[in-house]
Amino acid sequence: MEVDPVTRAVARVEGQGENTLHHNLVRFTHILRHMGVRVSMAETLDAYRALTLVDLTSREQVKAALGAVLVKNASDRQIFSLAFDRFFVPPEEKTRRRTLRKQLEEEERRRLAEAREKLNQALSPWSTEVNFSPEEIQTFARMPAREQKRLTELISRMHGNPVNNPGHLIARVMQSALNYWRYYLLKTQGEEARRQLEAELTGETEMDDVIAGVAADFYRDPDDQLLHQDMQQVADADLKKFTLALEHLSTHLARRLSRRYRKSNRRQKLDMRRTIRRNIAFGGSPLKLCYRSRRRYRPRLLLICDVSASMARYARFVLQFIYGLSSAVRDIESFVFSEDLERVTPYFRRNDGFVPVMTDLVNASRQWGKTTDFNVALKTFHRHWRHLLTGDTMVIIVSDTKTITPQEAARELASLRERVREVLWLNPVPRKQWPYLPGVNAFLPYVRMFECYSLHHLEAILRRQMLK
Repeated sequence: MEVDPVTRAVARVEGQGENTLHHNLVRFTHILRHMGVRVSMAETLDAYRALTLVDLTSREQVKAALGAVLVKNASDRQIFSLAFDRFFVPPEEKTRRRTLRKQLEEEERRRLAEAREKLNQALSPWSTEVNFSPEEIQTFARMPAREQKRLTELISRMHGNPVNNPGHLIARVMQSALNYWRYYLLKTQGEEARRQLEAELTGETEMDDVIAGVAADFYRDPDDQLLHQDMQQVADADLKKFTLALEHLSTHLARRLSRRYRKSNRRQKLDMRRTIRRNIAFGGSPLKLCYRSRRRYRPRLLLICDVSASMARYARFVLQFIYGLSSAVRDIESFVFSEDLERVTPYFRRNDGFVPVMTDLVNASRQWGKTTDFNVALKTFHRHWRHLLTGDTMVIIVSDTKTITPQEAARELASLRERVREVLWLNPVPRKQWPYLPGVNAFLPYVRMFECYSLHHLEAILRRQMLK
């Protein structure tokens, strides 16, 4: 009988090294975490125990056992299934992937070296004064050849301009052009290209092959693409569908918040999941019972949204999502800011529907679409609405941290943090770009900051933070 591929991948329990069961299981759970599936150490140990109870020569049994322990929802199940099929493959397939990966890496290194050389030639003799980020070099390499030539010719014509510090001027023009092309490429080539460009890979070749393959397959589904798409890039044609998905997710989360149970030592309601996990060591016999009781805590939310020109669309979606949770929280206070702060809570206490409410809000607002001064906004908040800050309030700030005087704003934020339960900062800028944003370092000591540019990010962050 032919040996199933999964057997060759995981069924060598004896011995040491990369062919052992526990080694492959750890690598597999590491892949799942990088794909956004929550897998704890306890669940990894449960998965190992589950594999000892099934026939490792049966691919179906192994997949079912791991899925029963590691999968929590439909999205996780799809990622798990794709990752399982790509990770547990014959050695011949791994060898083929390794060879192909080396070829692609060599080609990418050659393209980036050529791009860096073209940039240096265009900036000569000031090339040593300008440091391009890896993202900028990669963007230049992905630009069409005719656009690369046009940009370098433009820079060459600027060399003779009689201005002070011409190297600095040329560098700024070059970097502005690259930033434009970066977002243009993301918009025209789709969210899959964005995720490949900014993927958080492991650095280990075989695992990264699996992650890249799963991402490519998972985001082919139009519905999944919409959930993981940058909210700023949602097309007008998809807006109705996106809004329906937003309402569905917020309603589902509100239902979970309302019905949430917590661990308890009182014999009220049996916690089946914890009971089963606790008794795996006894062959599944329920010798030790676990209980749970209804969670009584309903948080207060205080939302502060940046509605400057770069943030207005994000703020609209976040406001709609948060107000979808109104049945599960005690109170929601909302503020918007750009150059200053406005309280917008009264708009959402009307029963006119979200679209007309947002239309009235935007038309009446004096802050929508302006520049950002978070320091002035927080000073205004402390002057007029400081009494809203209580020990059970969760503050949610939505902003890209791009503000003038970030250090002064950080001091105001520190004062706010002392009076509330927690401050969550939802940042639509991808995490890889945070080192280039001065505001991030200024605000990080006082908040828990999360990358949040998609509906999937928004739902996952609030679910984890409010259900913990």
